[in-house]
Amino acid sequence: MSRYPNSRTFSLTALRVFERAARYGNFSRTADDLSISQSSVSRYIADIERRLAVRLFERNRQRVEVNEAGEAFYAHVRRALEHIEDAVAMVTTLAGDNRLVIACGHAFSQLFMKRRFDALQQTLGQDVYLCVLTCDYDMLGQLGPEDADLVFGYGDGGSAPENRVKIYRELVGPICSPEFAAAHADVLSRPVAEWGSLPFLSFARPSRGWATWDDWFDAVGHPRLKVRYRNYFDYAYLIDAAVAGHGLGVGNWHLVDHLTDTGALVNPAGGFVEINSDFYLRLTDRGVERPLARRCLDFFVP
Repeated sequence: MSRYPNSRTFSLTALRVFERAARYGNFSRTADDLSISQSSVSRYIADIERRLAVRLFERNRQRVEVNEAGEAFYAHVRRALEHIEDAVAMVTTLAGDNRLVIACGHAFSQLFMKRRFDALQQTLGQDVYLCVLTCDYDMLGQLGPEDADLVFGYGDGGSAPENRVKIYRELVGPICSPEFAAAHADVLSRPVAEWGSLPFLSFARPSRGWATWDDWFDAVGHPRLKVRYRNYFDYAYLIDAAVAGHGLGVGNWHLVDHLTDTGALVNPAGGFVEINSDFYLRLTDRGVERPLARRCLDFFVP
């Protein structure tokens, strides 16, 4: 199945938003229930409808109601979420003290953790139930004290030095496919100020810490360009679009180094620059009390 933006797969967060909205018939109540903004609810629903190419809600001034297609989709989504909850409960019961939960954003899970999962599992032991809990980065701060043992995120969260590890300081730079670089070699050979005619890929929802084009322009001392960006709501999708040759994206070297090493992506600016943004792994209150969580933290010590 395609991993690109027209894919019909949805994140668990998006499905939960849809399920609540369909159940309540109210985006405001959905937002309050999930501790997100009402505009975020609207974006999730609009994205689902766009990717399905089907309207799921009928909207009026007082409320929103699922239509026939929405009712059918809701029935399946509700059953799927119930199955997931049952599976979580079963695994939690089976795993007991050997269950370890690491929370992170979707993109970090795909571009960083996935490549290290097997080595971490081997280090911790095959008897450990290792779970990577992924959600929108903005929702990591909404996790309860019992939801995870360790959390990846920008900033140390005020945790004590012995309860955190700095994973990296951001290194960013333009990235694109080698085919895109070859097709636009004439423009890319000019000063950055003359790149404005090229398609720029942008992460449409940068959170605190996520690098933007403006961060890169500032870091290299170039005036900020006024260009029309192609926006992506998931950073992993943006990277996929860059690999596919759709334009220039801002690459975090620590997340795309495997792609530059294999030649799937190139850096037309000739390097990556450091910005003042640090990414950490830290123990939660639950993790502080668990030796298994500290073994996991030690795995990531440089």
